[in-house]
Amino acid sequence: MSLRPLTLFITSFGGQAVILPILLLVTLILLASGQRRAAFWWAFSVVLVLGLVLVAKIAFIPCGGYLPGLDLRSPSGHAGASVAVYGGLAVLVARLARTQALAGLAIFCGFGLSLAIAVTRIVLGAHTLSETVLGGAIGLLAPALLASRQDLFQRPVRLRWVWLLVAPVIVVALLHGVELGAEGVIEHVARQLNAMLGVCR
Repeated sequence: MSLRPLTLFITSFGGQAVILPILLLVTLILLASGQRRAAFWWAFSVVLVLGLVLVAKIAFIPCGGYLPGLDLRSPSGHAGASVAVYGGLAVLVARLARTQALAGLAIFCGFGLSLAIAVTRIVLGAHTLSETVLGGAIGLLAPALLASRQDLFQRPVRLRWVWLLVAPVIVVALLHGVELGAEGVIEHVARQLNAMLGVCR
């Protein structure tokens, strides 16, 4: 029995067509509930990670061959985005949870899903171990930033943690399996920029 269908199913949770709408919807939910500070830090931390992963891809796609020992060509965007979004969402839910058990479950599920997505990138041959680890390490910046903000939620907090899960459920139901094909565009841009700048030959 082939595990490929299951692997493809899991890896799709980290695609741009799922990640970007979750980012937007969670931001809107936080704003609608009056949590502007949390909305800012959530959006900022995830966009920061996505930007850094993009920069890393543009740098490594043409120049990764100069570091053969590291086996780095294109850091995993799926791994980075998944850790940022699902890990960051786990931090938000844990902050709103009323019990330690629920907070712990949120952290376990958020980072567990991120790890599962990262593993699928290696299993599918989309990225090497080094590329996946680098992507995931960049992604950790988002939950770390959110966790460091002790004043993340403004009092009184009327937002219930369950509402933060509505966005991922809706997005996954509607867009799971859809691919935006950003990888090809990024590779083209990276090679064009390198051709203009002449950094790596």
